[in-house]
Amino acid sequence: MKKKYLLIFLSLIMALGLGACSNNKDSKEITIKTVTDLITRLDNYQKVKEEEKRLAEEEKKQKTSKKSIQEIEKEEIEAKAKKELEERAKKKPVIKKAKLKAFGDIMAHIAQIQYAHNKGGGEYDFSDQFTYIKDFVKNADISIGNFETTSNPNLPYAGFPRFNVPESYLKNLKDIGFDIVTTANNHSMDTELEGVMTTMDAVKKAGLDYVGSFKNKSERILLKEVNGIKIAFLAYTYGCNGRENLIVPREEVENLCYLSNEEEIKKDISMAKAQGADFVVVYPHWGIEYQSMPNEAQTSLGRKMIDWGADLVIGNHPHVVEPVELYQASDGREGLIAYALGNFISYQNYENNKDIRVEQSLALEIDLEKDLNSGKKKIADVTFHPIWVGSYYNEYGIDVKNHLTEDFLEGGKYFDLVNESQRARIKKANDMTLKIANTGVQ
Repeated sequence: MKKKYLLIFLSLIMALGLGACSNNKDSKEITIKTVTDLITRLDNYQKVKEEEKRLAEEEKKQKTSKKSIQEIEKEEIEAKAKKELEERAKKKPVIKKAKLKAFGDIMAHIAQIQYAHNKGGGEYDFSDQFTYIKDFVKNADISIGNFETTSNPNLPYAGFPRFNVPESYLKNLKDIGFDIVTTANNHSMDTELEGVMTTMDAVKKAGLDYVGSFKNKSERILLKEVNGIKIAFLAYTYGCNGRENLIVPREEVENLCYLSNEEEIKKDISMAKAQGADFVVVYPHWGIEYQSMPNEAQTSLGRKMIDWGADLVIGNHPHVVEPVELYQASDGREGLIAYALGNFISYQNYENNKDIRVEQSLALEIDLEKDLNSGKKKIADVTFHPIWVGSYYNEYGIDVKNHLTEDFLEGGKYFDLVNESQRARIKKANDMTLKIANTGVQ
């Protein structure tokens, strides 16, 4: 029955097709002559349409597959990045620490040298000077001070105005815990250029490092590593005392580092950073003697040094304490500038100089930190430790000693070792030093 209807339907289509063909003179001739031809043609048409549909679906599928791969890759990248961030966030900071202690002028007046000679029985023993402070100096990763004398065995030992000490002085400094001495100051040429060279030799022989003088230019920068933290040290002087006139600086020599060439200082700081320094410490010998406030030249240059990349600027030369300030560099870092720390040890005092400030000093205890995971570093803490330099008398002569004030005041471990008069001087040194150190700088 279905076959019958199909034949009728095809016949009608064929008839209509032939009729349409006969009415259109311009159309192409359709060569459908039988029902079989028509069925064949319809089958072919259906196959073509099915193939087109299949190809379209395949193309669509391929496009969909490609998009999925791109999306998958993107998701994988995002997932990996997220995981790395999560893992980094989960990692505990690996904090490394270094304790630095900075001291002022290490002097050697004739009274100190004579006492050391008498105590040493023909040799020179300066150890009594540091009886009360050696434990404090030792309790640091690095202790540094300004060695404001020379050590030249070819000339007589002497105090002011042409300082010269035996090598044993440096050995005593090493024994109490010093690691570095700066050798750029106005007394560096007191025993001429020969003394600059022999002083470097004596420092090395004692097991210490020096900075501020050099035999070759690579020694301009001293790089030390402590607990995974690299610290660079630099030192400069405004000049050296003249031969006839102590006030007028003599000509510069090529074995000392000077403050006069700012571009060279800037270059040294950059070089220290390039060598991997996490922190840069600069010791400038500057300012005006016996002035408790820095001058404009000091504040300007000190802040420039921080802007150039230094982290700590520890000044000396005035022989009295000057203020300490925190200064924010142009790149956002916070640096510390101590304009002068005063005399760490000397025979300057109120009785000799009519100025009580010269027997007062400041030591800085500086805690540095670095996170090995993030690379972040900072000055974690700074503590002020006032020092009083006093004198005693015994069979060897005048015994000059430095006293960490906190050890001799109420609750201190050496409280009972001084009399009330001495304690009053120690208390005054403590209070005056902290007051000036905390005085603001314009």
